[in-house]
Amino acid sequence: MKPRLQAFTLVEVVIVVAILAILASVSFSIYRHYFRSAFEVDPVSVLMAAKLAQEEYYADHDEYACRIEDLAGFDDGSADNKYWLNSDKDDRRKFYITVLSPGCSDANKDNYTLQVKNNTTDANWEIEWRLSCSAASNIGECKPVQVKGASTFKHLF
Repeated sequence: MKPRLQAFTLVEVVIVVAILAILASVSFSIYRHYFRSAFEVDPVSVLMAAKLAQEEYYADHDEYACRIEDLAGFDDGSADNKYWLNSDKDDRRKFYITVLSPGCSDANKDNYTLQVKNNTTDANWEIEWRLSCSAASNIGECKPVQVKGASTFKHLF
């Protein structure tokens, strides 16, 4: 008697490949979501640090700073009202913080708006956070709000 050869059938191989393809697509989407939220941690924490620096500036000068370079720890010597958080080669992860100008008119020095955004040209990866506050607000009322992009941090605050 000849021994019977044991092998997988074509149907079994196709089923295994299909299962692996489904697992790979699910894990890729989870990884992409994790990756996207992971590189947003630094911008939000820097936004909160700039908020504290604005409050210190207000205590010393009786008005809020109009340029990011006026805040302690945010002067990179460029005088362009942008402080780059990192020098990543990928523009999707290259963020900067700035002070928006509406709070800088002579009649309105008791407000400020901070903006953190990435330097990307890809609309699918645009991320922008803003924090607006005034001298009349309680510090706890001034919270970061995500204006562009979608992430897990959108409802954090």
